[in-house]
Amino acid sequence: MRQFLRSCMLVTLVFGFAAASAVAQGGMLAGKVINSETGDPIPNATVILENPEANPPRLEQQTDGSGGFTMLGLNSGQWTVTAEADGFQPNPGRIRIRQGRNPDIDIEMDRVLSQLELRYGAEALGGMDAEVLQGEIDAANAAYEGEQWADAITDFEAILAKFPVYTEAHVMIGNSYLEQEMNEEAIAAYEAAIEADPAMANVVNPQIARVRMAMGDFEGAGSLLADSEGATREDLYNLGEVEFAKGEIDAAKEFYEQANQVDPNWEKPLFKLALVALNKGDIPTAKGFFQQVVEKAPDSEEGVQARATLDALP
Repeated sequence: MRQFLRSCMLVTLVFGFAAASAVAQGGMLAGKVINSETGDPIPNATVILENPEANPPRLEQQTDGSGGFTMLGLNSGQWTVTAEADGFQPNPGRIRIRQGRNPDIDIEMDRVLSQLELRYGAEALGGMDAEVLQGEIDAANAAYEGEQWADAITDFEAILAKFPVYTEAHVMIGNSYLEQEMNEEAIAAYEAAIEADPAMANVVNPQIARVRMAMGDFEGAGSLLADSEGATREDLYNLGEVEFAKGEIDAAKEFYEQANQVDPNWEKPLFKLALVALNKGDIPTAKGFFQQVVEKAPDSEEGVQARATLDALP
């Protein structure tokens, strides 16, 4: 029995000596993987060490519940250290490993930001779960796309109540009212968008103008479109048509000119500018506009009329 115990002790000593020798012949690196924003540990992150000149050239380990890791038997030299974890950006770095225990390290990882955080900033969310909020926005958009106007309005209003910087919701609400021919409510929603974010005026004012035109408020529509960068060529042309029908030739001319500035190759405002010139008795200017119409759109209705008029003019 004593001989057996001595044999066991000898084996234990030999094994212990061999393990200690293995550690002594390599480097040891320990540390933690932490959230750079909060300082909290990140469990189940993958820590990867790579050195193409080492044997083995790559080691990896999962962090424990406290975000910790320990790697043994590292060759001396420069190693690349990378941490990977779901919801975080990889954060590679370089470290020099020496024999024995190296100083512990903290690997900080930056959280992957949601589109809402990237656009509005984390502070705007006020602690709300970005994924949950994005899901609510997606649901509201789905109701809108499905022409469920009342549901879309309710959903977007609920989003605005807790996330007021999402000013696009005002526009979607306005569009939903417009689809139901609730023009006054639509205008109120569009105006709320501009009040929340004045930079949206160039986008929203033309839409308000179109609604006002549909309501017969041509003067109000014209004042909105006159200085709006978002007015389309059709918006400006239609306002010119309204003024022309009223006999307000000079006002019509301004709108036709603005439509031409938006699209110099569109024949319709050129044709109407020719008619304006004819009304003023300016035959040379009228001919010049008619000639442009023929050159730009000879087969269009305006092109055919322009050619016929040119042939009839002295």
